[in-house]
Amino acid sequence: MRLKSMAWVIAGLAVAAPSAFADDDDEDRGPTPAEVMERAGPDDWRPLDPENTLYMDLPAGLVVIELRPDFAPGHVQRIKELTREGFYNGLTFHRVIEGFMAQGGDPNGDGTGGSDKPDLKAEFTRHASEVEGFNQVGRDRIAPRLGFIDGMPAAAQPEGLKTFLTNGAADLWGVHCPGVMSMARATNPDSANSQFFLMIGDARLNLDRRYTAWGWIVDGFEATRRIVRGEPPSRPTPIIRMRVASDIPASEREDIQIMNTDSQLFTDYLKAAGELSEDGYVKDICEIKVPVKVDGEIER
Repeated sequence: MRLKSMAWVIAGLAVAAPSAFADDDDEDRGPTPAEVMERAGPDDWRPLDPENTLYMDLPAGLVVIELRPDFAPGHVQRIKELTREGFYNGLTFHRVIEGFMAQGGDPNGDGTGGSDKPDLKAEFTRHASEVEGFNQVGRDRIAPRLGFIDGMPAAAQPEGLKTFLTNGAADLWGVHCPGVMSMARATNPDSANSQFFLMIGDARLNLDRRYTAWGWIVDGFEATRRIVRGEPPSRPTPIIRMRVASDIPASEREDIQIMNTDSQLFTDYLKAAGELSEDGYVKDICEIKVPVKVDGEIER
C-alpha cells in the first residue's frame, strides 16, 4: 500500500524619553506565553485515558500516542487489537519521506502486506456534531473552521452549511500535521488494514479527507526524527514493541497531562504565542504545539 501521494546607534542621548516609550510598549505587548501558562490551574490539564493511549518503543526512545475513538472508532479498535496481539512488534518503517511521513505496519516490509483481518471502512470525516471534543479556535485560507479534538488538530465545514447539505450535517476531519497518526490504504478508500503512517511534515492539502487520522503523538516526537529515511530505507527502523497503556501496570506508565484545548486559557495562550489573531485567523495550525506536562514539568 502506498500513499498518493513549516544596534544601538545612538547611545547616551535623552534617558527619560526612551524609558517612557518602553513603558508604553510593555503596556501594549500583552502577556507572553509563559505568563499565560502561569495562570494554569489543575482544571486546565487533563490526564490521558490509558485504554486509548499507545506506547510505541523505537530505538531512539518512547513515543506516546493518544488514540481518538470518538473520531475513528473502527481504526482505533483495529490498532488496539493488532497491538495487543503483538502484530506490530519488530515490524519496520518501510517507506519514509523527509518532510512528509513515515509508513510502517506491513509484515512484508515492502508496502504489500497486511493482517489477516478484513479491510476497514474509511473514516475520513465525521459529522461535527458527533465529536464532542472538537473545539474551534479559528480559521485559515484552507479551512473555515480550525481547532482541536482534545489536542489533535482538526478542521470542519461551516456550521451554517449544514442547512444546504442533503445529510444536514457539517463534516469534521483530522488535519495531517506533524505528529498526527493516520492509516495507509490502497486505491480503494475502504482498503486500510494494518499499515499506518506518522506525519513528519504538513500534508493537509494532499491527505486531509482522503486518509483516516486516528491519533496524535503526545510525547516523544523527537524519537521519530531518528527513523531512517528512504524508499526503502537502507536500514529500516524497527518498532521494538507497541503496547496499550492500560495493559501496563499503573506504576510503569508515563505521567503525562495535556492542556485542555477547549479552555479560554488555551485561546489566550495561542494569542500570546502569535498563533491566533484577534479576529480568529490561525497563523499555522501545524505549528501549534499543545502544551504537555510530563512528570509535572511543562515540556512545550
